[in-house]
Amino acid sequence: MKIELHTHTSEISFCGRLTVDELVELYAAAGYDALVIANHFNFETVEKFKGGGDFVEAFWEVLDRAAELGREKGILVLSGMEIRFGYSVVNDYLVYGMTKELSRDLNYLCSMTPKEFSEFAGNNGILFYQAHPFRNNMQVIPPEYLFGIEVQNTHPRHDSRNEIALAWAEKYNLHKIAGSDCHQIEDVGSSAIMTDYEVRNIQDLVHVLKNDMYEIVKC
Repeated sequence: MKIELHTHTSEISFCGRLTVDELVELYAAAGYDALVIANHFNFETVEKFKGGGDFVEAFWEVLDRAAELGREKGILVLSGMEIRFGYSVVNDYLVYGMTKELSRDLNYLCSMTPKEFSEFAGNNGILFYQAHPFRNNMQVIPPEYLFGIEVQNTHPRHDSRNEIALAWAEKYNLHKIAGSDCHQIEDVGSSAIMTDYEVRNIQDLVHVLKNDMYEIVKC
């Protein structure tokens, strides 16, 4: 299976330029078997949210809509999250295995420190990775707080210094993931993981990631 782990939609992520309909259509056409939507989940995104109403509800409604579209297009769409802690911070973290119930208290989650969230993630079967940790203005955190890091981020408008991320992951024995970090049409399908395991839901994906049952490819 060819799987994308890092994308955004315009309904939630204010930096996104593709609607959920466009994103799913494009990834299905690009030959992916599964797609993770990891919209931003932080105080800044809530402040800029234009949808009105409850942000957390809207966050999950977009994922439900995407899953429905995916079934129509023949691509599995799964839930992810790109979380940020506190105000005036730049570090982003990719989360796999979060549930709607656990995410209801956004203020509680986004007020945590990375160390606190690491403990929360471990207690709830959630995988916690630092996204693009060597971009400008990012701060590398103690590796023991993380399950892994993103070692291949192919966002074309940032230098993620993937070679440094890979060396760091290998030095500290961190699990490695990859993603296109798709925000607009030219970003679609530039990265993937490949697995022989049949992923049918988010629990299967967590199993694959947790046990390194995949390889990273650049498309």
